[in-house]
Amino acid sequence: MNAFQLSGPVCGDRCPAAGRHSGRPGAGGNAAMAPAARPWRSALLAACLLAAPLASADDALTGQLTAFMQQQYTPPPAALEVVIRTPSSQRLSCERPQFSLPSRSRNWGNLSIAVVCGSQKRYIQAEVRVTDRYLIAASPIAAGQTVTSGDIAWRTGRLDQLSSLPLRNMPDAVGTVSERAIGSGQPLTAAMLRRPWLVKNGQQVQVSALGEGFTVQSSGKAMNNAAANDPVRIRMDSGQIVNGRLMPDGSVHVVL
Repeated sequence: MNAFQLSGPVCGDRCPAAGRHSGRPGAGGNAAMAPAARPWRSALLAACLLAAPLASADDALTGQLTAFMQQQYTPPPAALEVVIRTPSSQRLSCERPQFSLPSRSRNWGNLSIAVVCGSQKRYIQAEVRVTDRYLIAASPIAAGQTVTSGDIAWRTGRLDQLSSLPLRNMPDAVGTVSERAIGSGQPLTAAMLRRPWLVKNGQQVQVSALGEGFTVQSSGKAMNNAAANDPVRIRMDSGQIVNGRLMPDGSVHVVL
């Protein structure tokens, strides 16, 4: 729990003002109780004074990490909140900390983030809560169906609470082919969809072999299904097998 979260309940209105005494005679209590009350009040004042710098340092680190996380998204999400789970005593704090994320595709949820202050480096545990728009199936989509703009819709919600990375750009979904049946309202992911096949296994294709200063044209048969810019294996008419890349016009380029 952050120190700034503790400072409110511990102190609040109960923090005594410096130099103020509550045990004067005639103030609604026995003056004899004042000496006994002073140690407790002194301890409470000390706790308040100590909690304030800790809360300030925690707020600064949370703000710095939030600014860093906002830079990880293009475009920025609708809302982003960072909650640091590492205890205050185990954190680094400096004016300009350097952060680095683990090598993973998701930049939200529970993360272990490296913090460097000068020559010191520590890892902190943080929960990154991200709210933004993502694509869902507006109606049931059958396996093998080509997805149109009418098949999908937008939903706004917590991305960090989804089990898989959802699609957040319309062009990533429109024109693709569903790999399986997708229920209405289900978030769309890249694993559910594929680009349409431009060439299918066994189809005859034109092959351009590219070398330094020359190009050789030939033909062969594709040995696998492929979409534009996918790698494809070709069995040449001569029987030789080559690897190339499928161009948007349906031809295959092989670099020698």
